[in-house]
Amino acid sequence: MHLLRQTWLLTRNDLRQELRQLELVVTAGFFTLVVLIMFALAFSTLDDEVQPRAVPGMIWLCLAFVGALTLTRVFDREREASTFAALLAAPVDRLAIYLSKLLVTLGVLLICAALLIPGLALIFPAAGITRAPMLALGVLTLLGCLGYAAVGTLFAAGLATSSGKNVLLSVVLYPLTTPVLLFALVATARLLEGHAETWSALAQFAALDAILLGVAAWLFESVLVGVGQAPAPHPTARSTAERTSR
Repeated sequence: MHLLRQTWLLTRNDLRQELRQLELVVTAGFFTLVVLIMFALAFSTLDDEVQPRAVPGMIWLCLAFVGALTLTRVFDREREASTFAALLAAPVDRLAIYLSKLLVTLGVLLICAALLIPGLALIFPAAGITRAPMLALGVLTLLGCLGYAAVGTLFAAGLATSSGKNVLLSVVLYPLTTPVLLFALVATARLLEGHAETWSALAQFAALDAILLGVAAWLFESVLVGVGQAPAPHPTARSTAERTSR
């Protein structure tokens, strides 16, 4: 209960700041709409039999890009205010920090998925999105976004104070999230095609997410402690201190 309370307090603080600025949601939502327009212009003439095989790739390709865009900003408030050391010194469980950032990232991904999937259903009616079981589609979207965010939040914390972190995060993130994205892609294709083993695949997906969450939670403290160490003094500040000591 103590961990849950700390997680809720940290998440509420991040959400309150996001509601004031709407930085992550507006940026990710606008990016999703731009990608939808590009898909409509580039693939609107796809044959009906091709659409069920093409739309799953569009869904998870867009969410992968949105996730990377979100994860490059999720730790920026702490980085810009240099509050990592204060965050580590506070009486807060490190796992609560991980879970709060995970929930924020997951929320942004789900909001973008809520824009993306109905948009693709309108652009590609033959893909079968409207005929798929809505409960199974919702669970699949949640599991895919959760697995992606579980891995991404860990490495976003590790690269939060690195120079050129946006490039580094993309280089690290996409290869490591490939198993999650491939699993989600195959499961979505089977769901749209009406395969009977959909719920069995979702159960396997849930097990994969549980493993990823466990490993990421176990590694997060060591990653965050490395990030939260005091940065080296700025060269100007160092030279000023040397002249003062002389």
